[in-house]
Amino acid sequence: MNKKPKILTVNKGPLVIQDLESIHADTGREVSIDTPVALCRCGGSENSPFCDGNHAKINFNDEKAPNRIERKKSSYIGHGITIHDDRGICSHAGFCTDELPKVFRMHEEPWIDPDAECVEKIIETIRKCPSGALSYSIDGTLFDEYSEQPSIKTVARGPYYVSGSVEFDHEDELASKEHYAVCRCGSSKNKPFCSGEHWYIGYDDTGLIRTPANRMHKKPMLLEANEIVHNMVQQGVSENTAMSTLQPYDGLDTVLFKAAQLNRMPLNEDVPVKLATVIGKNCRKPLRLSLPFYISHMSYGAISKEAKKALAVGSSIVDTAICSGEGGYLALERENAKHYIYELGTAEFSHDEKAIAKADAVEIKIGQGVKPGVGGHLPAEKVTEEIAKIRHLKPGQDSVSPGRFSGIDTIDDLIKVVNWIREINPDIPVGIKIATGQIEEDIRFALKAKPDFITIDCRGGATGSSPGFLKDNVGVPAIYAIPRAKSVMAKEGAEVSLVATGSFRTSADIAKGLALGADAIALATASLIGIGCIQARVCHTGKCPVGIATQDEKLRTLLKHEKSVNGLVNLYNTLAEELRVFCRVSGKRDIHKMGTEDLMSTSETIASAIGITS
Repeated sequence: MNKKPKILTVNKGPLVIQDLESIHADTGREVSIDTPVALCRCGGSENSPFCDGNHAKINFNDEKAPNRIERKKSSYIGHGITIHDDRGICSHAGFCTDELPKVFRMHEEPWIDPDAECVEKIIETIRKCPSGALSYSIDGTLFDEYSEQPSIKTVARGPYYVSGSVEFDHEDELASKEHYAVCRCGSSKNKPFCSGEHWYIGYDDTGLIRTPANRMHKKPMLLEANEIVHNMVQQGVSENTAMSTLQPYDGLDTVLFKAAQLNRMPLNEDVPVKLATVIGKNCRKPLRLSLPFYISHMSYGAISKEAKKALAVGSSIVDTAICSGEGGYLALERENAKHYIYELGTAEFSHDEKAIAKADAVEIKIGQGVKPGVGGHLPAEKVTEEIAKIRHLKPGQDSVSPGRFSGIDTIDDLIKVVNWIREINPDIPVGIKIATGQIEEDIRFALKAKPDFITIDCRGGATGSSPGFLKDNVGVPAIYAIPRAKSVMAKEGAEVSLVATGSFRTSADIAKGLALGADAIALATASLIGIGCIQARVCHTGKCPVGIATQDEKLRTLLKHEKSVNGLVNLYNTLAEELRVFCRVSGKRDIHKMGTEDLMSTSETIASAIGITS
């Protein structure tokens, strides 16, 4: 049974379209859409009419203007027809004044003369009114619905024209439930409806429709230092931003593979390559994965439970792990995850014995690469009743985690925490996660607690929200961090798995990270892209336009479970196949046999620093 099309309005956000098969461009071109989908109403999307999250960057305000024309239904009674007018939502389409200027009289009062033209022509013109501002009655019977098919049209330099009784979920009453005009320029004085303001601001949009699938947000420009200072002068606070730093740094793209030819020959395509990975090999129940990469820590709260479920289901299909993040235990995630790594965050609410008992591995978070020494902050608007219960808060209360792990001040404290975890769940791997800073000293310290694995979070990693000035100026890139970490572990004789995260996106990144010495790679941003992230970089606002980094109930409907799971599975399977290719061209049958002998760099400085040829 087909559901009735519906439009949801998100507070200070987009329109969420549900159960509509297509929308129409101003040219009349019909474009199929996969609903639910978000349409822009701030006027700032670079992918118009689809939302790209820009509403959060420009602080879109959907309040009504104080100087608006108040909505009021006025009636003009004639001999054969009564014309009704709600001027507050007139979209200035101009059909009435252009076609019947004697009836609809600009700059005259009363502005409507219902007897200045024959009834038939008046009816014909009123039926063209797209906003529902005009309607009519004959002999006491109101006519404002014309039995059209459900439709949304993007008007060039104008609003959305909605017709065909598409349900509109908003507290304001529709003048006509059958047809109405919704603002998309962002400047209406009577939001969410169009008030014709696009005329006055010179809103310039073609009304054409781009391909919905091509929605990855363009990489934003890096703010100049003067712009950052200007923002501080204006606002008096440091700016929190989402995702990774945009500052340049030495990345893995400066490293290349040395293809095998004769001395060591490449392998044919039919030669199988092993990708199986073991973390914590000396444990009674080591983490055995089919892939050398898995889904990194992202908390429930920073991302929606719909996103968490899609990630968990996808990870199980490809037989790899998913991490909980520092937001505590989400039963839905554990139920759908084949391999589950639980994170003990810096906040005490995450020190949950029941969660530890249910985990396949546990990781102690000492620091995060993008904000070492700074705790997590989940804004009040993201703290729902369920999240509040997990975090021991009240709904709508800010969740602020300390910068340091509660209770760890000495090596003895760290040892006690590791032993406490092992008392609860003695068979599984226990790991320690650190940001890349004082790498050698920190790893030596961590090794004294005898962990089963160590995770290093490198420069270029992402987060939902962190101070921009900090993430731009901290962290050792993976290209340097992995060899340094591996070297100190070897010198200490530690049989401990090394996991690297932060800045890894492609199969080349993963293969290079493994060849430099990592045993596994944890992917966060790439995994989010797998389930539909378009890199809008508005995670910290809670206004994610694809339903991932939000707790808004309307926005969360935008995440399509099956499509997201399939996307992640496609991504991970493709990454895996490309890793096999890198192995074959290097003449290796096992991804974990890749080493620095397979790498070179075009930079003598980098080659010398990490011990490879140039």
